[in-house]
Formats: sequence, C-alpha cells, structure tokens
Amino acid sequence: MMNNYHSHTYLCRHAGGKAIDYIKEALKLGFKKYGISEHAPMPNLEALGSVRLLDSEYNKYLHDLEEAINYGKDKIKIYKGLEVEYFNFYHERYDFFLEEMDYLILGQHYIILEDGSYLSTYKLETLEHILIYRDTLLEGLKSGYFNLLCHPDLCFYNIKNPTKEMLEALRPVIKLAKKLDIPLEVNANGLRKALKYGPFKLENAPYPRSVFFKMVKEEDAKVIIQSDSHSLDAIYDWAIIEARKFVKDLGLKEVTDLNMNYKK
Repeated sequence: MMNNYHSHTYLCRHAGGKAIDYIKEALKLGFKKYGISEHAPMPNLEALGSVRLLDSEYNKYLHDLEEAINYGKDKIKIYKGLEVEYFNFYHERYDFFLEEMDYLILGQHYIILEDGSYLSTYKLETLEHILIYRDTLLEGLKSGYFNLLCHPDLCFYNIKNPTKEMLEALRPVIKLAKKLDIPLEVNANGLRKALKYGPFKLENAPYPRSVFFKMVKEEDAKVIIQSDSHSLDAIYDWAIIEARKFVKDLGLKEVTDLNMNYKK
C-alpha cells in the first residue's frame, strides 16, 4: 500500500499535524498518492459534542490543503477529501463540499433512531440499531456522493459477539458496494485500538472483524487497506502490516486505488 486516502489532521481535534506534515512524511515513505480526508463539519453532530472540523474553519482547511499540494507538486499526487456521515437532509452540504473536494468517504459514526434522537455507532447494541445502520449505509452508497465505505463493521464496536442476524443484516451493504464498485475499507486504526488490552491480538480489535470480512470474501467484493492516520507515525506502521496479513489470510480481493472520477 503506497497510496492512502483516509487521513486526518489537527483540525479534527483528535489528531496531530498539518496537511503538509503528512505529505512530507508520505514522501519520505515513498507514497505515490495521498489523500487528506478530515472529519467534515456537520452542525447536527457538533451539537452532540462530536469533535471535528467546524464550518468556521473550512477555509482554513482549504488553505492547509493548498499549502500541502504546493509543497508536493511534481512529487506526489495529493487529493482533497472529507470523511462524512450520511444524512438524507444534507445533500446540499455534500454538493457544497464537492465543489472544492476531490472525493468524499463515508464513515457513519452516528445513526438516527426512530424517535429522532442520535446514537453513536460506537454504542450500538441491538439488531434494530444494526438495521438502522445498515439502511443508512445503503442510502449513502446509493446517493453517489462517496467512493469509499470506511470501517463498515464499526457498528460492532460495542458488540463483541454479533449474532448471525446482525451479521447477515450487513450483507446487502456488501452486495451494493460490489455492484457500485466501491471498496470496503480494512481500517488499520481499529487494529491499533486492540493495544489497550495489552500486546496485539487480532481478536481484541473492535474492527476489522474477520466474521464480517468472511462475508465480503463470499460476495467477492473489493477491499482497500487504509491507515485512518491521526498521527504522522500511523501513516505506515505495524497496524498496516497486520492489515495486509488480515487481507491475505482471508483471501480478500484488494485494490489500492480509489475511483476519483466518480463525482455526481
């Protein structure tokens, strides 16, 4: 993997480094393509305390991206992006983002329950929650705004042993991603989270989950390994090596590029 399209900066408030810092490090590592995809400003989520880029900082983000592009000119292909949650009432916002961005990636960190309240994807518990997550992803993928589905199995973060029904609920997402030729992300940051339980063991990683990606294998859908880097030392680290082993061991169909000609 010498391309990465899932990367954050200090502007999301839970990462470090500016865009130009990531490009400098990517060049040292021999990357050919690099995308910065900050957590998009989403007023409805900011009201919940979600830490991310703010609308008032969007122009600063654009400036940082241009600074990085100018630095890397003729040395590395740089893409401007955002990681975005899908909500069907925000299409105008996504259209606005794509006026400047090269791409948007779908990372669904919240769902909306039937009563209109929000629930963090890190706190899902029931089959009903998983079905809402599933339906949100399906609608998001169909919208045409996204060229990557980030950490699709994030919904199991709070569910150590998902039931067969929970797993099968996500099969339509895999099928649709294959139909639309949108890769499913094997997210290295989920592997890093296993370290809070001690030395690395795959079974301690909240994602990626083998049980989910076995279904991806069954459906012959494509996957892409991404760093989801929140620090410079995570651009290419031990977690990327483990992710490569994960993909190889499961026999998954891996791609290393995203389609940047997909925009609506």
